[in-house]
Amino acid sequence: MLPALRARGFPVLEFEHSTDDLADAGTAFHVTREVEHVTGAELAACDPPAGHRLATQLGELVRRLERLDAGEIPGSVRWNRDPGEWWRPQYRALLEDGRWPPAACQWAERILARLDTPPSGFGNWYGEMLIRRDGSFVMIDWNTAGASWASEQAATCMEGLAEWSEDHKRDLVRYFLRGYAPAGLDQTELDELRLWSIHGPLGWTMLRRPPIEEIWRATNAMRRREISDDPAEWF
Repeated sequence: MLPALRARGFPVLEFEHSTDDLADAGTAFHVTREVEHVTGAELAACDPPAGHRLATQLGELVRRLERLDAGEIPGSVRWNRDPGEWWRPQYRALLEDGRWPPAACQWAERILARLDTPPSGFGNWYGEMLIRRDGSFVMIDWNTAGASWASEQAATCMEGLAEWSEDHKRDLVRYFLRGYAPAGLDQTELDELRLWSIHGPLGWTMLRRPPIEEIWRATNAMRRREISDDPAEWF
């Protein structure tokens, strides 16, 4: 997958050695170049302009990434099953759990309906990066990437950026959107981005039976996304 992504202009790790270099290795492997890096939280705190540049570039890359045809990217996988099969049990469990408010159940039904439609693009990369101090980066950990739905990847990356800094999270999301949608989001894009951004707190909360405190937290996150059309206000 990485050579195919690199050939399409995505900043991914460069191989120094791989399975083809060692006969009878017995298993697939690759060795990549070491990259000195800092955490996203450190970059956002110590050099906000560099963090803004990174967020904008990431938005541009994610827009291109979502448009890829997963069938043309060798090695695209979908865990041990497709994403729809992975998430449907979580949302069915949510609908059966009477502690969730009606609005959360309505969103669960919408997400289940979306999971029943064929993925139209590429995604399921969870936003992992090795970040240099100047804000440049390489994208890593592609083992879950493959076919996905419009705006799923963007919602995932916005959530990741927002986790870097409580003080800078909304600026980072706004700079991401400058790269992702320079002319602004149309209504369809906004609706899809909202759906997948709500999927984040609801879906991950239901990976196990949650305590009531986690349901409240996820419900509050859902409501922030419902009441504002500014994605930066969702975080």
